[in-house]
Amino acid sequence: MNLEVKAEEAANNTTDDILNGQNDKTTTYPVAISPSNDGGATTASYKPSKDTNVIDMDQEVLRFSAPSKDFRDIVIQSHKGIPRYGQLHFKRNTHKLITNKAYKALLEMRFLKETFNDMDRSKLTKNQNSTGGLSKKNSEFAQNHVRILAGETLSDDKLKDYFCDTELASTCNFYNPSGERINVSYWGGIGNNEFAQNRSYTGFVKNYFNTLKDWSQTLYADGSEVAYYVVKGLVAEKYDFKEKGYWIGNLFSIGGDYILDHSNFLPYTENEKAIKHQRKKIFLPIDAQKAENYRLIPRSPVFVVFKVRVNPKPYNSTSVIWEYELESPILEFYKDVDLTDIMGEVDINTANLKQ
Repeated sequence: MNLEVKAEEAANNTTDDILNGQNDKTTTYPVAISPSNDGGATTASYKPSKDTNVIDMDQEVLRFSAPSKDFRDIVIQSHKGIPRYGQLHFKRNTHKLITNKAYKALLEMRFLKETFNDMDRSKLTKNQNSTGGLSKKNSEFAQNHVRILAGETLSDDKLKDYFCDTELASTCNFYNPSGERINVSYWGGIGNNEFAQNRSYTGFVKNYFNTLKDWSQTLYADGSEVAYYVVKGLVAEKYDFKEKGYWIGNLFSIGGDYILDHSNFLPYTENEKAIKHQRKKIFLPIDAQKAENYRLIPRSPVFVVFKVRVNPKPYNSTSVIWEYELESPILEFYKDVDLTDIMGEVDINTANLKQ
């Protein structure tokens, strides 16, 4: 696997304030992983690198190369060279670079194989949610999912082939004013009749469905993946001068649920269970001089990073449950959502907890 560095224009501080509600002047180096030619990527191959020759650096990302020029690469946020889930952070212009929807949709295709086996490739299946049997309901779901995937992953030129009226292709626009892809609602373009829609659908399925299915199988190659789960904790009370540190709470209850959700965490040790089920606070040791520089007050945000192993499985025929457990007991605590200003680390199994 080759490593490549993806650099975009450095984030504008004012725009960062608007998007993320905080002022961070630190610039981070991006990491972009270019997987093998078939679009695959494996955890063992994730190796962070920095290009010190590039001045304006973007945030860390992982790149999953498209299987052909008819598709665009999938790019997601990362931390230390592996996927970043949970609380995300978008700097200026990076929303145009990141393709989170495509990544998650491809993963759902990978873990809902039985549902996609029911997909009718010869014609569109419609209005089966209330009247059709399970196979027809699965077919309608799978077809809608393929439409979403096509809209998120196809190249601009190919989007016109399958989602534009041929007479109006030159006027088709698939981006909103901020540069993000908009959802495509109809095969063949808005206003086309059912025959044109069916032609577009069946043409795409014939040419590209197997490509998408094969691409999905390169993700989570062994059925699981190691990732970082970022959550937004809160300082629970004033600095503890006796113990020298802060009590951090709300580890599994505030926002940021991309891919992972706190409810799907599988705790094993007593401390893990106490944090999830009893919502106990965890103590972060910080010397007084360092704490004075941070100027934290009760309810100040602190970003906590868990290294986890994700084990997805079908919840039902149309949804995936993203169960995960700790890969490492070491929790990282950061002052900023960029994850550049580390405050300290704590071993969850030996940490002090309290209600």
